[in-house]
Amino acid sequence: FAARGFGVCINYIVEKDAQGVYSEVLKTTDESKAMMYRANVADREEVQAMFDAVIDKFGRVDILINTAGINRDAPFDELTDENWHAVISAHLHGHFVCSQEYVFHNPDHEGVIINLGAPCGQVGRKNGANFCAAKGAIFAFTKCIAQELAPRIRVNCLVPGSVKTSEVVERYDLDTEEGLAKEVATLPMGRLGEFEDIIKMVHCMGELLRQRRTNDALMSLGTTWEAPGCSGNGKQTSACVDGVDWEPWEVPYSNPPSDRSHSISSVCPVISQRINENGMRPDFK
Repeated sequence: FAARGFGVCINYIVEKDAQGVYSEVLKTTDESKAMMYRANVADREEVQAMFDAVIDKFGRVDILINTAGINRDAPFDELTDENWHAVISAHLHGHFVCSQEYVFHNPDHEGVIINLGAPCGQVGRKNGANFCAAKGAIFAFTKCIAQELAPRIRVNCLVPGSVKTSEVVERYDLDTEEGLAKEVATLPMGRLGEFEDIIKMVHCMGELLRQRRTNDALMSLGTTWEAPGCSGNGKQTSACVDGVDWEPWEVPYSNPPSDRSHSISSVCPVISQRINENGMRPDFK
């Protein structure tokens, strides 16, 4: 976003981590277009102060990206109230507070909210009832506020899957040959996602938002794509874009993947066709 001329505010809790991102941002812009601000996203007063500071510097806020979150994994029978509430607060309550303050601080111009989901919010996983519950709720949260805020403010959800980050590598033992092979076997494209894949998805989402699309889930699952309503049987069930329901259609597979995600080469032609039929940009990829 900095490279595209946006002013960027980096919200953080751990300053060391934020400084690294800030340094990268300054490679593409100057300090007049970048800032850091420490705030707990689940604390209303801190978030209000952050938005005030951003508007003081940049004049307005056009795009909010809700990415804050934590993990406190434990077997269900060992999960404490403290760790349950900590994860729900950081993810779900943080999305709520930041999104609502964004609306309060953006009373009259168009805007964009991008929430961050996770595949486990739909399918679950072991030892993560708090995390998966929070991410599942974010899907519903996105759909609700997308309907309320459209068309002036568009709300969508970006859902990274197995992306090669230090946290994912540690969680799934991907630094071992066995762990890596096990995870890659679940991905239709046969490799982990890279940070650059997520950037491409954000750019793609930005294009969709310029088309005034809302209430979509764009999923990057080890360089695969899942459109809203996908199931694992090689068929698309239904989707809703800007309040218009699309009838079910088949996704053409030669070898349908065994899990619930669909390869981008299979789904995108169908999505492109539907976009053309609905009078939207024909060059969507």
